[in-house]
Amino acid sequence: MKILCTDLEGTLAPEIWQEIGNEYQINSLQLTTREIPDFEELMQKRMDALAKNDISFSELQLFLETIKPYDQAKEFLASLSKLYQIVIVSDTFYELGLPVVKKLGNYPLLCHKLKIENDSIIGYKKRQEEPKKNVIKAFKTMNYECFCIGDSYNDIQMIDESDGAFIFAPNEVKASRPDIISFDNYNDLRKHLSYE
Repeated sequence: MKILCTDLEGTLAPEIWQEIGNEYQINSLQLTTREIPDFEELMQKRMDALAKNDISFSELQLFLETIKPYDQAKEFLASLSKLYQIVIVSDTFYELGLPVVKKLGNYPLLCHKLKIENDSIIGYKKRQEEPKKNVIKAFKTMNYECFCIGDSYNDIQMIDESDGAFIFAPNEVKASRPDIISFDNYNDLRKHLSYE
């Protein structure tokens, strides 16, 4: 049995925090794991920015509904769904990612959870440490052959555990791991995955 574990942000859809930053003109929300690989440090900056700008969760939900996946991302996943079971593995949060995942075809999403009180995001709960790596390890214990797609440094942990891995990444990420096969369009990646 083959399973395809794909990242969400930067791979199938825009970076959600960056989209929020653009909408509310908050520069610190432009940072991602590409700039700050330490997840805890990055999330503290994001929590601080939300608190400082007093953005309610209900207001944020309305904006999240407007975020669209990348062109052809839905078709890309659908074209592979007969060959692979597809799971989206992300460092996003259910509350932020689900509106986009629904537009992609409602595949299972494995990610983290936000803490919300009185219509405000006050923190978050990680699913587990090294979550992407541990997803792949768990699927492999069930005898799945795991293939992974990612775009950033936080995807390396699952890529290194996989049976086959591919990056859809900026040049600096590609340069850091030239051993990982890289692509810059869904069509070429789909062809490659169709022959795995």
